[in-house]
Amino acid sequence: MSKSTVAHITNNPDEPVTFFKQITEAAKKQSTEDVIFMNLATIDEEFGVLNRTVVYRGLSDDNCIIYVTQRFTRNFKNIQANAKCGITFFLPNVVVPLQGQDPAIWQVRLIGATAEELPESQLDEWWNKELLSAQIRDHIFPCGQPVNYVELVEKHDRFLHDHLESKVPLQRPATYTAFKFRAQRWDFLKVGSGQIADRVQYRRLENGDWQSMHVST
Repeated sequence: MSKSTVAHITNNPDEPVTFFKQITEAAKKQSTEDVIFMNLATIDEEFGVLNRTVVYRGLSDDNCIIYVTQRFTRNFKNIQANAKCGITFFLPNVVVPLQGQDPAIWQVRLIGATAEELPESQLDEWWNKELLSAQIRDHIFPCGQPVNYVELVEKHDRFLHDHLESKVPLQRPATYTAFKFRAQRWDFLKVGSGQIADRVQYRRLENGDWQSMHVST
């Protein structure tokens, strides 16, 4: 027999970042992969809205979402031209302890997220957290350009061999950069099987505080 219930978000904290941490930390603990993905949408002069799914890197010191990229990419140029972006996290089958013991689909959106490029003084911190594969890509892979796969693999293998032989850490290329996103609103959606979703939205007030409320889906 079909059923219908309404999901309920309870015990949500006063600050949206605290809630975000509760959900993402629960998702990491319940996954075999210690990684969270996010979808980033930008405005492109040629194609309109462009979105891509990228690795979530972490939070800045002032609790903003961090996004790492290269200065020659289309997404960097998009953000330079229009700093307003859309960010979505989709986290299925997550049990958030303060929200009950049943797994649920969680969606977290940053609405009206404005990108701010990090200063050079902060970039090494993020570069040093990168996986070796990501560091090699940033050095030798021409993002978005047509390539010959065999030649690309050979180039990668030579670079990797030389790097391992040198035993010297890879230095951050001048093109490497990162943005942090300051949101006007955080939107949290929770839904389980046979349920109507519940949403809690945090809206930033003029004084900088957050006001939270349930909103309909």
